[in-house]
Amino acid sequence: MKVMVKCLSPLLQKTLEIYLREHLYDIELADVLITDTKVLSEKVVFLVGADEKCDLQVPFTKEELFTALERFYNNNPRLLHIRNTKETLENMIEKLNKKHHEKITRLIKSYREKA
Repeated sequence: MKVMVKCLSPLLQKTLEIYLREHLYDIELADVLITDTKVLSEKVVFLVGADEKCDLQVPFTKEELFTALERFYNNNPRLLHIRNTKETLENMIEKLNKKHHEKITRLIKSYREKA
């Protein structure tokens, strides 16, 4: 998840920055712009506020934020490529782990046969 936070409310801005510190990126690299104001943006906009139409209503907990963001990523067609890339990467890692496990097993068997 790569996000950029740009809120009019300083309190909301700081809270989101603290909660999302490991996921913050410059606007050029971010997938999603998180804001408390309706804005026009080339990025996908995740709206936080008191309105029922917002993607996340205030007040919220850290868990509610991450749940809402995960749901947003999974349901937004403009972010589909991110989910597919993640799944593909996970599959590649799983295959590599399996190959390495098989090689290590063969090496151990070979070592035991020689000893």
